[in-house]
Amino acid sequence: MSIGYPKRFALGLILSLAIGLLVVASCNTVWATATGAPIGTMWRENSAVQVVLAGLPYFVLAVCGIGARRAWIVALIFTAAFWGYYLWDVIHYAGVGANIGIGILMMASPIAVTASGLLAASIGRNRQV
Repeated sequence: MSIGYPKRFALGLILSLAIGLLVVASCNTVWATATGAPIGTMWRENSAVQVVLAGLPYFVLAVCGIGARRAWIVALIFTAAFWGYYLWDVIHYAGVGANIGIGILMMASPIAVTASGLLAASIGRNRQV
C-alpha cells in the first residue's frame, strides 16, 4: 500500500531536517574529538547553514515526491562522501586561513547529491524487470 503525497512530503521534510542535523552533529563531534576541542564548542554560527546544505537534497527529493529507497540511499552515499572529505580536510588542513576550494565544493555539493538521487530514482523507474 502506497502512502499519499502529503504524508510522503511530511516524512521527507522531517527526514531532510534529521539527516542535516545528524550529518553536521557527527562531523562537529568528530572534529571536536580529533582536535581536542571541548564538545560544547562544536556548534558555531555557520552550523545552521551547514544543516541546510546537508539536508537540502533530501528536501528536494521530498518535494518531488520521490520515496524510492534507492534514490535516498544513493544521495546518502554521496552526502557521506562529500562530508567525509570535508571533515578530513578540516582536520588535516595546515594552510593559513580558510580553504576556499573546499568551501566552494561544499556549497556546490547539494547540487551533485540531488542530481545523484534524482538519477537513481530515474534509473530505478525506467528499469525493465
